[in-house]
Amino acid sequence: MNFVSCGSDESCEYDVEDDGFPFACSEGMDVAFLIDYTGSMGGAIEGIKSSVAAIASTIVTESGGDYRLSLSIFDEQPEGNLPAYAAQTDYVSLPAGQKIVNSTFATRDQYLTMMEKFGTNNKTSFSNQLAKLNGALSLGSGVGSPEPGGLLFNELINNSFAGNWRTTNITKLAIIITDAVAGGDDDTANGIDDTYLASLAAKANLDGIQVILVSSLATSNYEISLVDINNGGLKLMNANLNNVGTDIIKLIEDICVNNEK
Repeated sequence: MNFVSCGSDESCEYDVEDDGFPFACSEGMDVAFLIDYTGSMGGAIEGIKSSVAAIASTIVTESGGDYRLSLSIFDEQPEGNLPAYAAQTDYVSLPAGQKIVNSTFATRDQYLTMMEKFGTNNKTSFSNQLAKLNGALSLGSGVGSPEPGGLLFNELINNSFAGNWRTTNITKLAIIITDAVAGGDDDTANGIDDTYLASLAAKANLDGIQVILVSSLATSNYEISLVDINNGGLKLMNANLNNVGTDIIKLIEDICVNNEK
């Protein structure tokens, strides 16, 4: 089943293929949240935090109580500059394997952080970790317009950064929430990033992972090179990120309705 279009009323149309995929949410759900943690995202993060109980309840209901959640954030700094949260307890206390600092490019460092790995029926610990964002854990800053969300998605689908996705026939969702395009490790969005995102879409398709993109942009490389070629992917562009909690609930419900077909 491939994504076709999502209208201004958030209604979505799909092409449906009778190949067993996508799998019903009621068979179980693994849901990974990837959140842009740069300076302009404070309103979006507060919107998610204020709706976390409703978002979690939607996933619990749609999955029939068989669900796992993960929460990760991505940020970027000038080379050698530490984000404000780097010395704060809630970052320092995370296991080393849940913190990646990528310094491969000469002038930029990318911070990829796993706040909550997949856990069985873990809405309480997920909610507790989410509550720290833009609170006990200071908001990041970012530098330049592109941000490293593609690098984080790669870690989740290729390197088990959130733990292993289940291999059974369940709904697997990666929800990317951002107000920027993907810029890899060099803070520049170009054809290299398009190719990289397309390779991630191919891997997600192999693994049966559906990508949901919520973006304040009218279009982006995530949309064209990732979601539009992801089987069962869904996008909401031009989103008001301050109302993102309500949008996420609607998008999850839309995915689950269409996955039942």
